[in-house]
Amino acid sequence: MKDILVLTADKRAELMLKTLMDRLAKSEKIREFDFDVIAHPRRDPGVANQSVEYVRPYIKDYRFLLVLFDHEGSGKEKKAKLDLELQIEKELDNNGWQDRNACILFEPELESWLWVNKVHLHQVMDWEHQEDVYQWIKTKGFSFINSKPVRPKEAFYSALKFQDIPRSPSLYVTIARQADYKNCIDPSFQKFINTIRTWIP
Repeated sequence: MKDILVLTADKRAELMLKTLMDRLAKSEKIREFDFDVIAHPRRDPGVANQSVEYVRPYIKDYRFLLVLFDHEGSGKEKKAKLDLELQIEKELDNNGWQDRNACILFEPELESWLWVNKVHLHQVMDWEHQEDVYQWIKTKGFSFINSKPVRPKEAFYSALKFQDIPRSPSLYVTIARQADYKNCIDPSFQKFINTIRTWIP
């Protein structure tokens, strides 16, 4: 039996989570653990509505289950983030994953995790302008909350377009491999880290 199965919504999240989780044993000083990350073919709505059915074949193959997807685009935006997480966790509890699952919504989307370290954002985008990328984003009309753009995906894509860099899942891998996340206060990221710390001593 493997340690953790991760269900997420698309390739960018799949690759980013794989890369980040490969780092955790060393960075969090926990034991080495094995895991698999799979993406639902129906993306965020598929994860939001069909998690129970999709992971049922894996119940006896993994000790723990993580479910992660974007709140925005899930079709469940009217339901509060925490309420939706609890709802899905309860459904999983009732279907074979009791006390061994966690649901984490990216709020509003995965890209909120990218705006952690401007040094690595600058590196991945070859940013050499006088203004740092945060300052540049603000001049383009993006509002911020807790030092991050309110629209993190649009802000990231806008900066990539300005740099003439194609969108690619490999960018997420590069940031996940290099970025120092120790000061990340994003609630969904904190839940992610703390859940794994609890599961893997």
